[in-house]
Amino acid sequence: MPEPGQFHTNMKYTAILLALLTAPTLSQAQKFVESRDQATGWYVPVKFRVTTEGTDAKRVDVAVYKDNELLHEIKRAKSKFTLNLDLDNTYTVILSKEGYRPKSVFMNTRVPDQEIRYSEYACNMNLEAADKFAHSDPFYMDFPGAIVRWDDEAHGFMPRMDYLTDIQSKIAMLQAQMAPQ
Repeated sequence: MPEPGQFHTNMKYTAILLALLTAPTLSQAQKFVESRDQATGWYVPVKFRVTTEGTDAKRVDVAVYKDNELLHEIKRAKSKFTLNLDLDNTYTVILSKEGYRPKSVFMNTRVPDQEIRYSEYACNMNLEAADKFAHSDPFYMDFPGAIVRWDDEAHGFMPRMDYLTDIQSKIAMLQAQMAPQ
């Protein structure tokens, strides 16, 4: 027969032992995989924020292309939304709104095999009034606003700065041509 208070002590030790035995299970459930081949269905979260002429776009239409094939369309999406793009693919996301020039972003979601942790990619896009470029050569207007891919130095997804600089200078040149003389 247990001594007075011994039962309470045994229950305390039992509770501590139970907590210790279940703790590894709980932490394993939250543990990230140790290598990419252990996971399926990995994706890159891309957080979009769309503005029109610098203010909240309210609603936009979104078309998602995977390897140049239409994958999904979202009509009247909120101006802030997230797309989860599968790893190791190429996507083009086109954002449009009536009265505004559509813009696109090209994204290569390949991540180096040794990378098992990476951040979401924040993509801010500003749509401009369609009539702003009504009399300009549409050639550069069809190019993506950004080309995004993995950057080893940043350990994350980044736009190709050489491309971004080039396309922005071309668009600025078109705007300068449209400015009243």
